[in-house]
Amino acid sequence: MNIVGIISEYNPFHNGHLHQITEIKKLFKNNIKVICLLSSDFVQRGEPALLDKYARAQMAISNGADMVLEYPTLFCCASAESYADNAVYILNNIGIIDYISYGFKSSDNDNVKKISSLLAYESNEYKEILKAELSKGLSFPKARQHALIKLLNKSDTDIYKLSETLKSSNDILAIEYEKALIRQKSDILTVPIERTGSDYNDPYMKENFSSATAIRKYLLSEKVINNKDLADNLPPSTLKILEDYSEVKHFGSMYLFENLIFYSVISKSNDELKKYPLVNEGIENLLKNNVFSCSSVNDFINTCVNKRYPATRIQRLLIHILLGMNKGITYKYKRPGYIRVLACRNKSLLSLISSKSSLPVITSLKKSYDDFDSDLKTLIEFENKACDIYNIVCLKDKSQYLNEFSVKPMFD
Repeated sequence: MNIVGIISEYNPFHNGHLHQITEIKKLFKNNIKVICLLSSDFVQRGEPALLDKYARAQMAISNGADMVLEYPTLFCCASAESYADNAVYILNNIGIIDYISYGFKSSDNDNVKKISSLLAYESNEYKEILKAELSKGLSFPKARQHALIKLLNKSDTDIYKLSETLKSSNDILAIEYEKALIRQKSDILTVPIERTGSDYNDPYMKENFSSATAIRKYLLSEKVINNKDLADNLPPSTLKILEDYSEVKHFGSMYLFENLIFYSVISKSNDELKKYPLVNEGIENLLKNNVFSCSSVNDFINTCVNKRYPATRIQRLLIHILLGMNKGITYKYKRPGYIRVLACRNKSLLSLISSKSSLPVITSLKKSYDDFDSDLKTLIEFENKACDIYNIVCLKDKSQYLNEFSVKPMFD
């Protein structure tokens, strides 16, 4: 039996995600178990998830996943490099993962492998080129893209294909997964599955294979679930979960958290803002100078964007400030300290993880919390606070809230 890990957000789970799981099962002739590592209530790019982690875990289990584990907010709301590195760390430490499967967009996955090998152990030549590109005032992702193209242009690499790989969000994450596996000297192999349909960030609905970006935009603007556009792009179980969820919670969005985000910035001094890891080069002044002149959080983000600070960095920084993800906690806790099960179809798989994992495996916080050391309690408490903030904003009836100590994994 092979065990495949998928690092995921499922924000929400759509036909493209189902395609990946289906293709993996075909490849291994159904002789596999699929374990998904799922981002918590705030996701990598720096925004609230459309649905909470439990609803998205249910979507995964309903569509072929055998187990869903939590990827804690402190580690998943991060740059692509850090996000991938800590995700691979978790899957490595489970002790039973044979493969990691990821989606890629480019027609040439060899470029993903080539770039990841180069970045895993950066040469002095690459570092010098990167430094020169950064000195031009470029953002790090753009400077890295330029440096890699200049370096690989000296080889027989197809520069057009290379450029396309470095522009694709899926391929950038794929590179980071491969790089993390190399750096961590992991024995886990990879199973790339070519992405079908729309690009990762395509904002427009298409037939059958729209991006999660387009589906979120549609749901947040139309607020209609039971229609053909969505039915064509989502598995039936996802539609049902969306319908049930919308009865009790608002869909998460930056707009919904707008007032809290503004308050979080306004209530802090410049010196307090400097305590956040993404705040440097005077970015605290940029935030303070613009916070009162913007009519919406999206306007605020766009006003703060410049050549050095892309929108994703500003957005992620705002979520860090909202959640209190300052240097005190992010610098102290470099690695996840536990494995938390959100949903499971197979209790024998749970028993296997519990016996093999080098990190403590949690199914019930209520039962386990008193046995944790102070560091593990700090990590758990931070995650609980992030979930509390998410739910107090998204719940339609606040009296219905169940805190993290009251929730148990879903066993199908």
